[in-house]
Amino acid sequence: MSGLETAIRNALARSERANAEVRARIYQSARNALEAGLRKQEVNDPETIAAQRHRLEETIHQIEAEERAQIAATAATAAARGDIRVEPQAAARPEPEVSTGRDLRPEPRLVAEPRMERDRPAAAAGDIGAIRPEREDGFAGNGAGAAAAAGEASDFLPERVARARRRRGRVFSFLLVVATLIAALGALAWWVQTSGLLDDLQNGADGSRPPARVTGEDFSGEDPIKKALDTQSRFSSDWRAVFAPSETAKLSAGPSGRFESVGTGDGPAVRITSANPDRDGAVRIEVSPEILGELGGKASTVALTVQAAGDKPVQVAVECDFSTMGGCGRHRFTVSERTDILFQVEFDRSLSPSEPGHILVNSDITGGNASVNLFAVRILPGE
Repeated sequence: MSGLETAIRNALARSERANAEVRARIYQSARNALEAGLRKQEVNDPETIAAQRHRLEETIHQIEAEERAQIAATAATAAARGDIRVEPQAAARPEPEVSTGRDLRPEPRLVAEPRMERDRPAAAAGDIGAIRPEREDGFAGNGAGAAAAAGEASDFLPERVARARRRRGRVFSFLLVVATLIAALGALAWWVQTSGLLDDLQNGADGSRPPARVTGEDFSGEDPIKKALDTQSRFSSDWRAVFAPSETAKLSAGPSGRFESVGTGDGPAVRITSANPDRDGAVRIEVSPEILGELGGKASTVALTVQAAGDKPVQVAVECDFSTMGGCGRHRFTVSERTDILFQVEFDRSLSPSEPGHILVNSDITGGNASVNLFAVRILPGE
């Protein structure tokens, strides 16, 4: 308030400060300047506005008390010199008597005495709570000093009490950080669920079925490993034949899967259709215990010759359930034309299972009932 107080005192010094009406105009101009400053700074907090108004009214009250004391002191000095004689009267507005031949202006009386009403809230829009001048805020004649005060006060910027706003800003920032962390954790949980990582852990939870360690990456028919094996042109005699289209007895379907023998332009095949993206929609291909016995403790390669039954590519998933040897995780491939999909597995334990294992094929992991034609399944035992 020091800037606004200085503006009020400067305006009083340049005006007819003995006139109570002029002082009231100057005080009202200061109030208007305060309101304009608050609007300019976009201060909307009711507590902040009330505090600023309250401080202004205390300043006005102090200045008015000083002015009235100064007027009284001036009158007492003049009376002591014998220039004027003041007689107390019962009337509200005393009429001075002139003791000399000069025409003196009577002592002004403040029409609306500035006061601080501490029992009333200072934030009311139409009731400032301290000085209420009887006249409109206009300037004429002796009000030139009040206009100067308004000009000086227009540049005054009241102190901003923005603690509440800063507190709200900190709370908003904290909530934004929490929301971001929750979204990141949700995305991570979704990725873990859809990636099949939990299925791999569940396969290894039973001590009798240790999990397999996949040493190769999932790949499509264009993978460099596939080209190195030259699977499009031939399979060497080192490959063990697991399934051929005529061996439908080795196949079994889940509740939401089915298979049928079909003829294609590339020869006979078995068409696999999955209505469920999980294991319920997969078709199981039996692997003999003899072939499984050759895989223990080695890095082996599994190859499936497949083709999309329609014109659009399909998303195929392949899993292993090799009895006591465990599983090989879930591998995804994109299949369109006839191709060989391969993946490598390595089992940590060299066990000889006494019962067959299975390779599970799901023809559409999107759950769209897409089909693939299966031509052969082979396994190349490691060295």
